[in-house]
Amino acid sequence: MTEPADAPRGRSMQSTATWTTRLRSRRVLVVIALGALIAVAALWRFERGHETGEAPARAEDSTEQVHVAGPGLISVAPGSPLAQKLAMGVVEKVSVTLPRLTVTGSVAARLGASADDSEARWDFSQADLASAWADWLHARTEEPFARRQLEKTRQLTAARVSAQTKLVERLRQLVAAGTDSLRDLAAAESDLVQAQLEGQKQVYEAETASKNATNGRTALERKLLQAGIDPSLLAEASAGTAILVADVPESQIALVHEGQQGIARFYALPDETFAARVKSVAPTLSSERRTLPVFFALEDPLSHLRPGLFAEVGLGTEPREAILISPDAVLHIGRADYVLVRADPDSWRVTEVHVGEASGANIEVLSGLAAGDELIESGAIILKPLVVEALSR
Repeated sequence: MTEPADAPRGRSMQSTATWTTRLRSRRVLVVIALGALIAVAALWRFERGHETGEAPARAEDSTEQVHVAGPGLISVAPGSPLAQKLAMGVVEKVSVTLPRLTVTGSVAARLGASADDSEARWDFSQADLASAWADWLHARTEEPFARRQLEKTRQLTAARVSAQTKLVERLRQLVAAGTDSLRDLAAAESDLVQAQLEGQKQVYEAETASKNATNGRTALERKLLQAGIDPSLLAEASAGTAILVADVPESQIALVHEGQQGIARFYALPDETFAARVKSVAPTLSSERRTLPVFFALEDPLSHLRPGLFAEVGLGTEPREAILISPDAVLHIGRADYVLVRADPDSWRVTEVHVGEASGANIEVLSGLAAGDELIESGAIILKPLVVEALSR
């Protein structure tokens, strides 16, 4: 049987395909062989390093750079890549006048300088404050009057009882001498008892009136305080005075005291500052906002201030020695703030601090640090998970 004319060409193509397949198979075998050699070499290096005590070549383990060394203690390997990311600094005290605390407040009342009657010159930020102030003034005058009435009633009662007692004693002597009748003595003794009863009633009524006057004044005073007005400041203020009330958060009450200096800056008067001094502190906190009202008397001779104007008040501006650190050094965890203070060359102790106001690029530390302490000023955030772990131990 004769082959077709194109048979030689078909056999040539079949041979070429077979050769290509064999070539690919050889390449695959070469790759597999090279992979096996690499794996064997890596295994040999690992076993050799294990036998000689050498660690295999790898990236430095972060657990070797830093770990929790104990309760409140973190160890950082000196010279490690992690340690190089931390910036350390030494705590120093500097002289400052920056506020210990900044709070917001508003003008609750202002005393004008034109009228003659100080009781009528007050302008209030709220309408009901004016009526409460008038009622308090009335109660303040009633209280001493009621006390005087009580004293006079006691004196009058004592005089009546004393006079009637002397009359009874005289009649008893006369009856004993036989010059007067028992009837007159009995009438005098009855009048003595009546005088004592009436005197006790009058004294009781006078005491009740005095207590009511005191309670009324106290209630009105409490009402004014809760509304943001200290009535004693209103009674003692001079012309051209504005009463400013600021709310201090419950957590910052310890930073405020009477006589403390401050500076008030009003949003409506950005180019002016007013010297402020804590005149009084409210006896109770606001139950709604959990803040303590603090009262200031500001001098306003040019009448720039108006009731209701809002202000920012910096408290505690007296010159003092303070510790300033970078805010990056402070870690806020839960409800407290912490810094990392050097305990030894490779350990840092988690230290709780109480911080105040920020001043530029720094923040004041009110307690927890001392001059000479070395702490991590930058990069402390990297260690925050370990700080949490160290605090839980």
